[in-house]
This record gives sequence, C-alpha cells and structure tokens, in this order.
Amino acid sequence: MTEATASDVCFVHVLHEGRKRLVLMGATPPFTSLSGTVELDVGQGVAGWVALHAEPAVVPDKWKDERYVYIPELRGEDYESLVSVPLIGRGQKVVGVLNLHSHKPRRYGDNDVSLLSQVGNLLAQTIENARLYEQLADREQMLEQFAARTVEAQEIERRHLAGEIHDGISQPLISLWYHLQAAEAATADPAVVSHELGKARDLTSAALDEARRAIARLRPSVLDDLGLGPSLESLANTVVGPEVEVDIGSARLPPHVEVALYRIAQEALQNVMKHAGASRVTLRLSSGHGNVQLVVEDDGAGFRPARVGRNRNGDPAYGLVGMRERAELVGARLQVTSTPGSGTRVLVEVPAAQS
Repeated sequence: MTEATASDVCFVHVLHEGRKRLVLMGATPPFTSLSGTVELDVGQGVAGWVALHAEPAVVPDKWKDERYVYIPELRGEDYESLVSVPLIGRGQKVVGVLNLHSHKPRRYGDNDVSLLSQVGNLLAQTIENARLYEQLADREQMLEQFAARTVEAQEIERRHLAGEIHDGISQPLISLWYHLQAAEAATADPAVVSHELGKARDLTSAALDEARRAIARLRPSVLDDLGLGPSLESLANTVVGPEVEVDIGSARLPPHVEVALYRIAQEALQNVMKHAGASRVTLRLSSGHGNVQLVVEDDGAGFRPARVGRNRNGDPAYGLVGMRERAELVGARLQVTSTPGSGTRVLVEVPAAQS
C-alpha cells in the first residue's frame, strides 16, 4: 500500500471488540516491533475519529488538524500528511483503521482513498475470518473439555446411581423376598401370613417409589409433556428447607435448550439445599428484549466462586463448571454472583430467537 500510494509508512489498527479501543496490530518498518503495544480510544486521534464515524479522513497537515494526537512511539514529527480509512466488515461494521503517512506534505486524492477503502474492506474480511477461526478453535477446545468432563461425570453418576439402586431398591427387594419366604413357611398360621404379606406390600411400594425417583432424576418426563415452565414449578416443589418463591412466565425453547435450563436450575437448587443454609430462594423464568432469563437466587451463606474445587468425597465439583458448560453449549450466558454472607444469584440468559 505504501508503494501504490507513494507513502512512507503504513499502520493497521484493529478494533478490540471487548474494550472499544484501537490496537496497533501491523506496521511497516521501522515500526513492526510496536505491534500490540500502542492503543487509542475510539474517537481519539485521527484513527479514532475514523473508527467512530466510519468515514475516511485526509489530513494534508496533521499539525493543523485538531483531531491529531501525537504518539511518541510512532515518531509523528517525521511525517507531515496522512490518510486514514476505516476497515469495513460484514454488516457495515468497523473492525479497524488503515493509516498511511507521508514525509512530505501532500493531499491524498480520491483515487488514493478509493484504493485504500477497497483494500481496507478486504483486510476487514481477513480480520473477521481470523477471529471466526479463533472462536471456532476455542469452541472445539471447549467441546473437547466438556466431553472429557462429561465422561468423568457419567462415571461418578453411575457410581452414585449404583449406590442408590443398592440401598434404595435392592435392599427392600431382598427384605421383600425374606418376608414372602416367611409367609410361605407359615401357611398354617393365617395371622403370620397376613403380617408378612403386609410387610411385603409396604416394601414393594417403597421400592417402586425409589425406582420412580431414580427414573425422574435421569429424565424428567414433565419436561417432555408440559414444557419448561411447569417443569420448573414441579422442581421447586422438591426443595426442602427454604421457602421457595416461584415466578414462571411463558417461554418456549427448543427441547435441548429447555433441558439445559432445567438441569441448570436443578443443580442450582440442589446447591441451595446442600450448602446455602438459606431461608428463602426465588426461582424465576421470564422473557423480554429478545431473551429468555432464568434466575435462581437465595439469601444464604454465599461463597467465593474462584475457590470452588472438589466436594467432600474428593470428586470434582461439577456444579458451577457443569452449569457454565451447559449454558455455553446452547448459546446461553451464565452469570454467578455470590459473596460470603450475601447469598447467591445464578442468571442464565438465552436468545429467544432460538424458540
């Protein structure tokens, strides 16, 4: 570009998406080593003005232009004139600014600006494609980590489920067998037979109830039958200890998104019962401004999220990690706010456009 426009130096400033600042990411010699070290606020300097207004700027004498800001590292005293064009990407979005400087005074013409704008737009596409590639790589890494965590979590859950089946179902069935044996052996005594059969009936009911609870933990049928709202109301009824306030609005989402929100609410409520010592918890589902929001908030002990590691058994504490990964996989945003003594608030926000 310096050769095509008879310029002496070229700078490429890329707009940092999060902080709304321009960062110098490319330059011709002798400034190549400054990449990543020079930043400008949007609106600051000529480049900042171009990024803010999405318009080119031709500056024949930068010392007379009130927009110009002197940056010692870029040795502005060596250059008299400059031209600056925005890098326009998809949706007419500014992704950066391209600056060319000239030692001698000159006025860059319309042809220069047109050429720079065309090249700048191609460069904008390159920057956007690079960002998309990075996002894809990050997402693939996240999916790999989630898969590894899922396998480990499944093994832990299988051990827990095996223990529940042994204690909650197998033991009553063994007792049931002994009572039936006793009833068979006491056929001559109707009172003993009636007593043993009554015990067997009670044990059968207990085993069936435990089996239903285990099945419900594996897959909540109410979610398939009635949708997310009623499922959350049903989930709130299982909370033991704190008083539960439920505020459920109308929100229908794809099945996999509803499952994710249900599981996040389930995990959050379990954490409240196990750890919070709360007297009150609020479960709220609402929609508005193009989003669906799920909130679980309690007035309990609170905690420091950064210190959450493993549970008492030494197993990984998948609570917060699992909730965050479930949210990310369905395109939702999860925010956990908590400090010791001030309760905990779990917010999940998912675009309603998925519905």
